[in-house]
Amino acid sequence: MAPHIRSVLILSLISGLPLSVAGCSGGSASQDDVASTESAYESGLKCFEQGDFSGAETQLTTAVASGTLQPDLTESALRTLARARIAQGKLTEAEETLKQLQAGAMEQDQFLLVTAELELKKGNRDAAKRAVQQARAVNSKLAIPASLKGL
Repeated sequence: MAPHIRSVLILSLISGLPLSVAGCSGGSASQDDVASTESAYESGLKCFEQGDFSGAETQLTTAVASGTLQPDLTESALRTLARARIAQGKLTEAEETLKQLQAGAMEQDQFLLVTAELELKKGNRDAAKRAVQQARAVNSKLAIPASLKGL
């Protein structure tokens, strides 16, 4: 992802500003652009749910890079993008995606669960366990994914 897009995403997540004002032309995105971006986002989620992690990565990267997703959808897209990359063994890319999200994660418990997944995949069981404990401290009613239940 281009550095300027990453900066816009992080700033937007922190400030709560809609990403649609961050376009290169200085104007708002068209309704068609927003609809196309939301379609890519929905497609990415569907691909992920169906186990098509490569398709999820492609669609979610497109959605995030467009700069027209609302901050809550951008956060969800980045979390799912990180999970798709973890599932493909792209651990460095997943870590970079989580770094983009870390500063502005509004759903800290969900961010910590994805962090736990990454740490577990890297073989860092203790770090994964700490992340799950931190997630539970943020949200005691948190549903823990089956892959993390033994921690």
